[in-house]
Amino acid sequence: MESRTKILFIVSEFYQSGANRYTYEIDKSIDKNKIDLQILSWHPLNNSEIWDDHYYYKHQVLGTPIFFENEINQLTVPTIKERLAKKIFNKPLPLERQMFHDFLANYSIVVVIGEYLYPYVARFMNDVELNKTYISIHNSIFQHKENYDRYDKTKSYRFISSFEDGMYQNELNEFEQYSHLFFPLSIKIENTVFKTNYSLSEPIKIGIFTRLSHTKPLDPFLYAFQLILEKYPTAEFHIYGSGDPEKEGVNRIVKQLNLEKSVIFRGHQEDLIASALADNLNLIWLHGYYGVPGGFAGFDICTTKIPQVFWDFSVSSDQFSDERFPMFHQLSKFVAKSLEIIEDASKAKEMAEAQYKYIDDEKNIQKFIHILESLFEQKN
Repeated sequence: MESRTKILFIVSEFYQSGANRYTYEIDKSIDKNKIDLQILSWHPLNNSEIWDDHYYYKHQVLGTPIFFENEINQLTVPTIKERLAKKIFNKPLPLERQMFHDFLANYSIVVVIGEYLYPYVARFMNDVELNKTYISIHNSIFQHKENYDRYDKTKSYRFISSFEDGMYQNELNEFEQYSHLFFPLSIKIENTVFKTNYSLSEPIKIGIFTRLSHTKPLDPFLYAFQLILEKYPTAEFHIYGSGDPEKEGVNRIVKQLNLEKSVIFRGHQEDLIASALADNLNLIWLHGYYGVPGGFAGFDICTTKIPQVFWDFSVSSDQFSDERFPMFHQLSKFVAKSLEIIEDASKAKEMAEAQYKYIDDEKNIQKFIHILESLFEQKN
């Protein structure tokens, strides 16, 4: 165990988010006989009044060492002896961030989880540390246009992302020098219970699993649901996920569209797979980017064999189309496909089976974790 490669993942915090789920899936799956994975959180625990530190406790169960920025990035205050040596012998004072540099020196590779976090971490790094740092991308430019505003585009970077060839070039088109390693957003497939009855029954139930946030707008889904109600007045739209619908502005749209009686906020779900199956949802709507599900919720739902239809926030459906994941940025087409799946049991079953197969073939972490293990071992 002493020869294990020490790797540091730097996360923003431990909230229930896609980036933190990604880190947890890797921590759960990587070969700990070869890799000593440790985590540094840039923010302290209990940093939010809204979100809890969901993944902190999950990493603890795995036995993963966890550190916090405010503990290891403290300013070095020169002693009187050091100040005198500087004044008399011109001996350099210790580096202001010596504690931080000493900490990073313990690791062969540093992976910053989130392109949004990297600029805040990199400002304290020296060239040696930057040269062993990888940036894991978790928010597309179609979600945050300002993703890379703080980057010096003329410098060289090392990116890791789930964007395939043709996608990552679009994402990183402003950069002059970079390397890119493909590692898909992946999950350990554990669910063994599936939806089997796709026949139409009322009330129709449509669900969405998301974190209520301005970065994941629900506007198109709410407008689409209003159109669904015209044909099925008893239909229900179940919104699962953490966040305050009033503070996040979702209630404003619900009220404007007169949907208060049909939109049900279900709040945080400890087990979204169990919730989706127990509530017997007919269809699930989710965000999508580059023609594929925009996060882990979509992958989890695929394992239930409940069909999903997506709103494409990258406005790239034509370029990255995949019939297994119908993805739209036109309201009429989005609603038409949704009704088709709700009303045709054979098409619903066919789509659900195809989506499940996709997850097993292309998002099963046991088939891809070797990509990161190979990268980390090379740097030992």
